[in-house]
This record gives sequence, structure tokens and C-alpha cells, in this order.
Amino acid sequence: MDAAIYIYTFKEGLLSKLAHDLRLTLGRFEISARGTEVSARFETASLTVDGAMRAGKLERTELSESDRRKIRENLLGDVLHTRDHGEARFVGRAGSREPPFTVEGDLTLCGVTRPLSLMLLVRGERLVADVEITPSLWGIKPFRALGGTLRVQDRVVVRVDASAAWLSHGAELNPAVQLVWAPGGKPSMVRPSTVKLSRPT
Repeated sequence: MDAAIYIYTFKEGLLSKLAHDLRLTLGRFEISARGTEVSARFETASLTVDGAMRAGKLERTELSESDRRKIRENLLGDVLHTRDHGEARFVGRAGSREPPFTVEGDLTLCGVTRPLSLMLLVRGERLVADVEITPSLWGIKPFRALGGTLRVQDRVVVRVDASAAWLSHGAELNPAVQLVWAPGGKPSMVRPSTVKLSRPT
């Protein structure tokens, strides 16, 4: 099933007016659920810079192609060190088999594992969660420039936006059914042909 992951960063410092809040997109990842067991892997080097955020809206033309390329190079090389830590992983468990889904687990990022929780809410035919992360808890130093007068806040918001089409007929998380989400993915359920999706009674 299809899903998207967006990362929002926020500027601060004396020269913050010269900088931009940004939206990034993670291009390669896979999220799977079997019953209440949830796991995910994320290719950190697949991050791309979409553009600047202004008044809650994405402005794709605010940054030049050169600007986006430089930001991405700094992010991958100096902040996330993707050559040494090319993949992040999450392993957790949903608190229920029906929405909303509160998921608690551990996120391993840049070689550091820390607890992380999120709540997935149903919005139409989508499951959406906004998770605020403090990068320094994973040993990640926020980007700084010009002697610290221009820097990125020590917080990012990660938005998970995944298909919830499988819920449209009253289905719930089922240990006999594996659900898989990926960018631009097609509906994907790996399960024995004799097992049907559970439905609430």
C-alpha cells in the first residue's frame, strides 16, 4: 500500500529571517504490520529537499536547485552521516487492533536506539501521524552556520501519511495478515489464502 513520510525542520537564531523552515521527503522505506507488531526500515540517504514552508504551505520555488542540493549534501554528510548510518529502523507494537492506533517502540537512528511513540489517526482513507523528534537524543547535532547565528532547531516533525483503504470494510489488524506500506506502493497483503481479514463483531 502507498505511504509517504515527510520531515519538517525549523530555523532559529539571530539571522533566522535569512533561512527557511523546510520540508523533506523520504524516498525509500518500508513499513509492515502483522497483528499489533509493527516494524519499519528507512533509507536515510533517500531524503530530498522539497522546498521551504511558509505559513503552513510548501513553496517549491523558494529554493533554487543549487540551494536544495547544498542543503541535502549538508544534511546527509554533516548531520546524519549516512555513509556510516545508511538505515534507520523502528520496531514497536500497536496498542489496539482498531483505530486510532497508538504505537510504542524503539527507533534506531545514527546508531542510537531510543523509545518513540506515535498515534495514527484516520483521516478519510489515510492514516496520519505527526511525531515530534528531538534529534540530539539520538546524538544528532542540529546544523549551525555563521557562528551559530543561523541554525536549525533541535526538533523536527515527522509526518507519516499511509493508506487506510484496508480499513474501509471494517477490517482490523490481524496476526494472520501482513500489511506492507512503501512509497507509491500498491495494495499489498501477504497472508495464507485460506485466512480472511478479521472484522469487529
